[in-house]
Amino acid sequence: MSRHAQQLRDHDRNPCIAETDASRKCMDDNNYKKDMCTDYFLNMT
Repeated sequence: MSRHAQQLRDHDRNPCIAETDASRKCMDDNNYKKDMCTDYFLNMT
């Protein structure tokens, strides 16, 4: 894993790792239809 990728997975630098993973999974599961994952995106703000 690159240094940049490691920093993005660091809870001290990115407190929204779980939310990011959940939104990414939603996008994968819904064939990248953003409107299907709105709740996940709103949870990250």
